[in-house]
Amino acid sequence: MSSDPFLQALAPNHSLPNAVQWLHSTEGQYSGQCDIERGTGFLTKIATNLAGFPPGGKDVPVSVTINRMGETLTWTRDFGGHCTTSHLVYDANRNCVREKFGAISIWLRASLQNGVLRIEILRLSVFGVPLPAFALPRSNTREWQDAQGRFRFDVSANAPGLGLLIRYQGWLTPDHTMRGAG
Repeated sequence: MSSDPFLQALAPNHSLPNAVQWLHSTEGQYSGQCDIERGTGFLTKIATNLAGFPPGGKDVPVSVTINRMGETLTWTRDFGGHCTTSHLVYDANRNCVREKFGAISIWLRASLQNGVLRIEILRLSVFGVPLPAFALPRSNTREWQDAQGRFRFDVSANAPGLGLLIRYQGWLTPDHTMRGAG
């Protein structure tokens, strides 16, 4: 069985922090807490609703359930009762991850810098129609391990002309017995 799409997209011999490696190597459920900030404006609301992103909030309980079906990983994120599901696969042609949120597909490049997994947006399509490069959202998404050994995340997307679309940041720890995925 192949590994997590993000692990496949990283350069060989990568050395991720344990908490990041664990989350990207196992199926199961993780729980924690996060802060969610959403941009404002009519077009921003349309974009974030199309992707199924959660409403804003502070200290929101969050859980992430990761399941594998063949080559596809399904990540179900529950932000205090608001569920956002995405499907991730490795795109060997572009050596990146393709993540589908509802009507939106995003191609992501993963890189490791000083123990931090960084993820940037390479391409995006809405209802199968690609956005031109100048309209692509910019992301400063990062995953790392904190001093308590927890998985930390800071996910963000900013769109040219619109500003902030979404930012959610927080931490996760494994819940129960996890199943190896890789």
